[in-house]
Amino acid sequence: MISETETKLREIVRSVLNLSASEDVSRASQLTIASWDSLAHVSLMLALESEFDMTIDIADQLELTSYNAIRLYLDQSDRG
Repeated sequence: MISETETKLREIVRSVLNLSASEDVSRASQLTIASWDSLAHVSLMLALESEFDMTIDIADQLELTSYNAIRLYLDQSDRG
């Protein structure tokens, strides 16, 4: 079952990167999605910070270059 956090994450990634509902966002990364350029990355980080009411350190932002990395980061943030 998909958590509420993951559902929100999927929606944000699809919206920011202009992905269709049929695309598998779980495999999305800067290497696999042409629209995930530097500007889209900044937009994605801002959208995540807004949606999840958090601040993502710049060092972490540089590492969050795939859907899976972001999901793991959010999971760790939820646990404190």
